[in-house]
Amino acid sequence: MPSLNIHPSLLAIMDQYYGVARDYEESLTLQPFGQKTRGDDSKPKPMKILYVTFFQYPHTGGLSHYITSIKKGFEEIGHSVDVLAPNHMTSEQLDEWIPQAASEARNFMLNRYGIVNEKIVKNLSYLHVFELFLKEKNLQQYDIIHSQDLFAIFILGHLNQTYQKPLLFTPHGFFTKSRLKFDKIQKGSIEEAYFTELEKVGIEASTEIVMIADSFRPNLMDFGAKDDRMTTVHTGIDFKPVPHKNHENIILTCVSRLSPRKGHGFLLEALSKLREHLTNVEVWIVGDGVMKEKLMEQAKELKLNNVIFFGKRHDIPSILSMSDIYVLATVNDNFPLSVMEAMFSRQAVISTTCGGIPEMVQHEETGILCEPGNIEQLAHAIKRFITNKEERDRFADAAETYARKHLTSQVMTRKIEQIYQTYL
Repeated sequence: MPSLNIHPSLLAIMDQYYGVARDYEESLTLQPFGQKTRGDDSKPKPMKILYVTFFQYPHTGGLSHYITSIKKGFEEIGHSVDVLAPNHMTSEQLDEWIPQAASEARNFMLNRYGIVNEKIVKNLSYLHVFELFLKEKNLQQYDIIHSQDLFAIFILGHLNQTYQKPLLFTPHGFFTKSRLKFDKIQKGSIEEAYFTELEKVGIEASTEIVMIADSFRPNLMDFGAKDDRMTTVHTGIDFKPVPHKNHENIILTCVSRLSPRKGHGFLLEALSKLREHLTNVEVWIVGDGVMKEKLMEQAKELKLNNVIFFGKRHDIPSILSMSDIYVLATVNDNFPLSVMEAMFSRQAVISTTCGGIPEMVQHEETGILCEPGNIEQLAHAIKRFITNKEERDRFADAAETYARKHLTSQVMTRKIEQIYQTYL
């Protein structure tokens, strides 16, 4: 394995943080490539497209689902698509090169700064080996390279100084800001400085940023993104709902990872305020995660006997076919897949004003939106749907109609195809 390479911008930010004088002169800026032309109206040319992610693919979760959906969409209309991810690396790269690079990074930090940060050591080692892996690939063959996270865009931004291809970037979240918000990174730490620099450099090297929701715009501009190099294309999905099954009780469902940011605790609090209205209501909590035991205990303390924890399930379309109301009380989200699936499944949707949700659910038209953490608003919205079948049906119909018109993977693929074609 070639010895560890620390990119100049990351070295500079660590030197600055630890107060080490710079003893090197290298350019820290990356150039974006690809000139936009006014696309003609003729039949789109077949393209060779590469998607790159620094996370595992295929995998569970929104990012992997997005790549699969867009890959399938482009292949169906005649384009060639490849995906590269770290789990495609060789066993030698994964089992030998990464620990070796980590050892080099650890020694480097200790010798230069007298201190080692294991999160940075881990990231530097993975960046280094994944970059070596990508260098082995013939990236020159692709018409379009489209990165799906900040680490992939950082690496590709450097490699693309040679290839000079149209390099697009779709962020699916904000790594540093999200980790600061949930205390996984401390304000003013070396980790904040390091990962912020990673995001800034990647954004700088992007030809164009394709956002999954317009709510990403302010955060991206904080990292230096230019307004005229950002386009919103809402995520679309291929979701096959199961025909609705009749049942006696009203069923309220929440399908989501049981993590602090998904707001299940607020949902349980809101339900506890509606006890007299819940005699014919079943609440199905679907998903698994770190909050499971705490939430089960909370439901028990609040005497919510009608709340059932299903755990992780693989029959979501079937579960949603029996459900009437869908609630996601999230406090930090981007463009949640589960809400889209609920809309396709003709649910009366209740969610929050987080991230791109208001771009997906129009308040008082295709669903009801509450302020994150506002238990009173949440309780009021749930009461409204469980006590009024007409309201429930009207919102469910509107949600399904909107999803079928605007949130399919075909609509998403066509819009992204138009962007790609302008760079050919």
